[in-house]
Amino acid sequence: MKNLSKFKDKVNARNLLVQAMYEFSFGHNSSQEIEKSFIKNFTKTKVDYIFFKNIFRYVTKSYVDLRKAIQKFAELELFGIKTIETMEENIMLIALAEFEIEQTPKIIIIDESVRLAKKFGGDNSYKFVNASLEKILESYK
Repeated sequence: MKNLSKFKDKVNARNLLVQAMYEFSFGHNSSQEIEKSFIKNFTKTKVDYIFFKNIFRYVTKSYVDLRKAIQKFAELELFGIKTIETMEENIMLIALAEFEIEQTPKIIIIDESVRLAKKFGGDNSYKFVNASLEKILESYK
């Protein structure tokens, strides 16, 4: 595993973003309620809250458009699946948002998304996330 200690604030923010997006995807609470809850409940965690807020707000506002981009380019056939699991979709939504608004390099986006998929997704979800993001991010050129 790479040494991510000097980037720990962003790494922690991405972990929280996956959890916040998972809650958002069920639609029980508004994005504002979720954001407040996460910032309040994780104040002791070393997190880049500005990064968290910027990405979370962008994903929740651009949710429909980002999902369309994922659906259009995701490698469903390659992996023999019909639908994208919620957790994998949320990881890719966060990745696209970070790529668009933070201009984080593609390699970092993919590496971090694979790490998140290994941590939060199913057994082989990281392979799907990796292949799909490669294709999706190529379309953004």
